[in-house]
Amino acid sequence: MIEALIFAAVSTLLYHLGMGFVLFLIPLQVVLIRKGRKSFAITLGLALTIIIIVKLILLGRTQDPAAAPFLLVEIATVLSLMGGLVLIQLPELSSDFESYRFPRVLRLLITTGAAGVLSVPVILYLRGNEEFILGMQEIFSALASNLNRAFSEAEAFNLLSGSGVFQAESLMQLSSTFLLRSFLFDYFLLLTFSWWLGTVIGARTVGKSHGLSRVADFKLPDTYVWPLIVSLGLVLGTLLVPVEFLEILAWNSLLILVFLYGVVGLGILRFLLKKLKIPTGFRWLLILAIIILAMTPRINFIILILVPGLGVSETWLKYRREERSKV
Repeated sequence: MIEALIFAAVSTLLYHLGMGFVLFLIPLQVVLIRKGRKSFAITLGLALTIIIIVKLILLGRTQDPAAAPFLLVEIATVLSLMGGLVLIQLPELSSDFESYRFPRVLRLLITTGAAGVLSVPVILYLRGNEEFILGMQEIFSALASNLNRAFSEAEAFNLLSGSGVFQAESLMQLSSTFLLRSFLFDYFLLLTFSWWLGTVIGARTVGKSHGLSRVADFKLPDTYVWPLIVSLGLVLGTLLVPVEFLEILAWNSLLILVFLYGVVGLGILRFLLKKLKIPTGFRWLLILAIIILAMTPRINFIILILVPGLGVSETWLKYRREERSKV
């Protein structure tokens, strides 16, 4: 019980530490690997309770009714992430779900789809909530003002040849479009990262194997290429005939599948480099360089096509003959 309370406190602390939000699920997964499902359930419940209590206290101190919709978004996000962590491991948590022991990637995709369905009422509520809309307008008005001031100052010091004119409505519309097209992809990444790293750390703390496949061994079933083709087709189609629901579905699906095939592509590269007897250190440097280039403006577009494209090509060109991974 003491360990559960400690890990719940660590999870809560990470959640409230800015970028620590992307790490707050990891202590919960560590508890599952170390202590089992009972301790996991207790820690999960404690962390959720503490997070909600802290948020309610902060809301009470602000005494701002406009903060309520933002609190709803936070609680919905926390619930969906914690629920997702449970859902992808139901076969391991309960014998009643043994027959649903699908490959882990498929479980992650199903969980992400469920989160997308459950997010629809929240999105519709926020779009019709005047307090939320006014709050967002204030945020983007301040952002536009700061950006215009920064550009003006840069122009005054001859750092830029022309000042930018940012409008709150344009920034808000752009951010909304970007968020809707990628929020399920972000959810998938965060859930996958938290499950994977928490499993690895938890297994190492008790001195046992985590049982997860290496990147070099990661493969996807050939059938995954069809959802990729459909998603790409929908993205191109919605560029001609905009349909918001299809845009959101298509972009999120495409980003998730491109990411998965990107991991497959990295696995193929590691396999081929090892087969060519390239030194281990140089192999890691090359993989690291590819990841850095993937985050570099202008160059990243080329990398984000070539590496996932290599992964997709394995559907027809079998670079690796080993048995497919079940992760």
